[in-house]
Amino acid sequence: MTAPQSSLPLQDSVRPVTAARPGWLYESVARRRSIAAGNASCHELLHDSFAYLASKIIPGFFALVSVPVFVRVLGIEEYGRLSLLLPVLMAPAAAGAGWLQQGILRFHPPARAQDPGAPGFYQAVRGGTAWAVLGLALLLVPVLRILHYPAVFWLIAELYCALQLIYSVRLSGLQARLLPRQVAVSEMLRAGAGFMLPLALILLTGKKSLALMLAGLACGYALPLAIGHDPRRVIAGYGRRRGQGLLLLQAGAKKILAQLWRFGWAVGAWLMLCQALPLIGRSMIERYAGYAQAGVYASLYELAVRAFSFFAFPVTLAAHPRIMRSWNLGDYAGARRTLAQAIWMQALLFIPVEAAGIAFARPLTTLISGDAAASRWLLPLLMLGGFLWQTALLAHKPLEILEHTRTMLAGMLAVIVCEFLGNYLLVPRFGMIAAVYVFVLGALVYLALVSACAQLLQDRPGCLPASPAMETSG
Repeated sequence: MTAPQSSLPLQDSVRPVTAARPGWLYESVARRRSIAAGNASCHELLHDSFAYLASKIIPGFFALVSVPVFVRVLGIEEYGRLSLLLPVLMAPAAAGAGWLQQGILRFHPPARAQDPGAPGFYQAVRGGTAWAVLGLALLLVPVLRILHYPAVFWLIAELYCALQLIYSVRLSGLQARLLPRQVAVSEMLRAGAGFMLPLALILLTGKKSLALMLAGLACGYALPLAIGHDPRRVIAGYGRRRGQGLLLLQAGAKKILAQLWRFGWAVGAWLMLCQALPLIGRSMIERYAGYAQAGVYASLYELAVRAFSFFAFPVTLAAHPRIMRSWNLGDYAGARRTLAQAIWMQALLFIPVEAAGIAFARPLTTLISGDAAASRWLLPLLMLGGFLWQTALLAHKPLEILEHTRTMLAGMLAVIVCEFLGNYLLVPRFGMIAAVYVFVLGALVYLALVSACAQLLQDRPGCLPASPAMETSG
């Protein structure tokens, strides 16, 4: 085919082609920059994930070892009681700390000098922590009264929950400042002390007591808090803030704390329900099969979920602050890219972990349950559920970014209803395996709901990015 004739001279006819070259060049450069940015963000995400993985090696080891060790030390029935008690205590503690943790990760000021909003933000976090500890202490009073434990146990439980709350808020602050090494040190101290101190108390006293176990776990949270603060700096900081107080905040800090609460209260409730979620299946198994079977299910659940979260949760820890920081700085494409990369990383990690779970399911199940006839699919299915819930922590990030946290809470309420109905109807008939299938089904229901809602919000014509910046104190 011949080229179209032009009435212009040759040198004029080639000008449009020459003029078009910069556009092609710009597009090529933009594409290369986009690929380079994606590779750089992937490398940074991998680097931080490995740093957080290092923070999970010792905690993961102690978490996996603690299941059979605590079963042997306490006995399977007493371990079943502990598996029912801890979610009851951790649920309100998660609600008390969760709203503040997520607000810190979402709105933490950039790590640069002379940030005008930083002093008010940090004062708001300190005040919010104090108010959360006070509210948690009051909330636990009727809960512990229903459980009919003695007064000494009340005091230990209050201390355990308060220390867990303070530790969780401090860890979120380190995570938001992109300090994975300090997170690693704190987690290693907590995990080591949380494993060895309860054993030491029980072995030294010779009593298989839940109060001693809880006291040792509380000391595990206290140790990194004590070591992580220089007493001289704490005293000096108290002297500077003596006129401010913790519960009585300045006007600017009150404004920031109110914004943290508006964003985070639904996430706090979500975390409370998430902590209470395992309690539904365990309670139904205990009701129809006794504490021993509830202890078997709880030990397999902890082993399966912790085995996968050991590898997958560092990806979430590394991705979350990077997603939020990119969004807050206006790099919306970078935030979406980091989210997609994190989900792919978790999916790739799941394949070998699940294969190992299938290969070693029979000996591990027999070791923990003492029943050679137990189903070999209990452990792999629980690991699948753990993977789906880890993916859910990333899948609902678009809702979190757009501050539709109430939608996340509604999705979790739907899962609670499904879990309760499924366990109530199926566990009496099919036993422990029914609770496992319901656990996997609940994760699938939540993933489907939040993914559909996130897609609808992103496709909405008037949907604009959430306000990227925290309101500064006035």
